[in-house]
Amino acid sequence: MARTVDYVKLVEFVAERRKATGGYGATHELPATVEDTYEAVELFAAVSGRAPVPEPPTGDTALAGYLGRVRTRPWLGLATTFQVLATCRRLRLAVEAERARHYAAAAIATTPSLETSYYVARLAHEVMGSAVAEWLGPAPVLVLPERRAVDHVRMLLTVKALLGQPVAEAAELAEWLRQSQNGDGGFGFFPGTTSFIENCHGALAALSLLDTQPADPAAARAFVISCQTGAGGFARNPGAAPFLDASWHAIRALALLEAMAY
Repeated sequence: MARTVDYVKLVEFVAERRKATGGYGATHELPATVEDTYEAVELFAAVSGRAPVPEPPTGDTALAGYLGRVRTRPWLGLATTFQVLATCRRLRLAVEAERARHYAAAAIATTPSLETSYYVARLAHEVMGSAVAEWLGPAPVLVLPERRAVDHVRMLLTVKALLGQPVAEAAELAEWLRQSQNGDGGFGFFPGTTSFIENCHGALAALSLLDTQPADPAAARAFVISCQTGAGGFARNPGAAPFLDASWHAIRALALLEAMAY
C-alpha cells in the first residue's frame, strides 16, 4: 500500500517549535526566526482542512508581538522582509505600504538580480495587491544565471507570469526541468544532481507555471512522502533530520502535484 502523509503528526511537529517569544524556530533549542515563523504559519494554513490545527493565528497576540518587533529592525534582507510582511498579511495585521514600496525600490536600485525581481514581484502581488509592473519598473532583471538551478527557473517563470509576459524558451525549460527528476522520483538542483525536497517544490512549481507535468508524477509524490519522519516533520531527503523548511517545501510540492491531477 502506498504511503500517505500523517497530517496530525505534522501539525504536532510544527506546534512543538513554537517559542515563548511568539515565533517559531527550526529546532527545540534554536530561537525563533522569521523564515521558520513564516513557514509554520503557512503550514498551518495549508493543512487546516486535513488535521486539527491550533486556533487561527489572527488573534495570537504573542505572534503579532514577535512580528512587530522584527519589523522594526533595519537590517532585514529582501526575502526576510517579504516573509515577515506576508505573515503579517496572513494574520490580518497592518502593513505599511509606502515603507514597503520604498524598500523594494531601494533593493532594485542597489542589488538588481533575478532574486530581487522575484521577491519584489511577490511583495507587490501577494502582500500589497498592487500592479507588479509598477513596483519592478521598466527593466526588471529576468535572466537565468549561467549555472542555473530549478529554483532560478521557478523565480523567472513566477515573475513572467505576474507580468503577463510570454516565455519564449518554454519547451526547452520544461524538458530541462523534467531531466532534473532522478530515478528515486525526486529532483536535483539541475540534471544529474542529488534529490532534495526543496528542488521538488521548485521544479514542480516551475512545471506548473509552464502548464506541464514531470516525467513521473507518481514517483515524485512517493519521494516527497518518503521524506516524512517518525517525528511528523519532513526531511530534505529520506533518512535525514526533519525541519520546518523541508516540511513547508514538502506540503507545497504535494499541493502542486494534487493540482496537476495526473
